[in-house]
Amino acid sequence: MTQLLMLLLIISILSVNLIAFFYYRKTKNIYFSAFIILISAGVLGIVEGFIAMIILKDAFGFFFGLNLVGCYLLINSLIVFLIAIIVSIIKFFKRLQK
Repeated sequence: MTQLLMLLLIISILSVNLIAFFYYRKTKNIYFSAFIILISAGVLGIVEGFIAMIILKDAFGFFFGLNLVGCYLLINSLIVFLIAIIVSIIKFFKRLQK
């Protein structure tokens, strides 16, 4: 059962990152892409919590699913946000050099 939940975790993270990447390619706004990942961490955390509760047939499975997806997507959004800050700093210094 936990392998199924791990598969759902991988699929969730990949899908959210792909959605944020395609949004970034369309609008060139990396900060909003990080915000999309942050918002989807809460939404998918709740959805995965309900799925884990159904699969494990236990009410505490909700917290397992919430911890499984929510934490990793929060860390993921933090990494994307830090990359956005670094890219903005690099662009700022390149503009100063010209």
